[in-house]
Amino acid sequence: MTNGWMWIIGIMLIGGFILQMTPLMFYLYAVFGVHLSILLISYLILRRERGIDLRANMLFMLGLTVINIMTDLGIMNYHMSWAAVAALFVWSLFGGGRRS
Repeated sequence: MTNGWMWIIGIMLIGGFILQMTPLMFYLYAVFGVHLSILLISYLILRRERGIDLRANMLFMLGLTVINIMTDLGIMNYHMSWAAVAALFVWSLFGGGRRS
């Protein structure tokens, strides 16, 4: 595990805090803005890391971002989001997104 992933986890925690403090009238815009900002910042962090597969890591982050957006907007319920994250993790664990 690289130091970059620790930064990404910290940024995701800060993003969750920002969403908790957002007024309801701006919530839709905040959800998309915060999660897409996290995706962009994670790309910038992972791009600097050496020895990692950027494509596989970014596909994992993209899947996580989509799951988070759908959960925050109420499209996917809490239990389904955990199942989706588990499926994403298993997909990544068995080589999803890596080139042969």
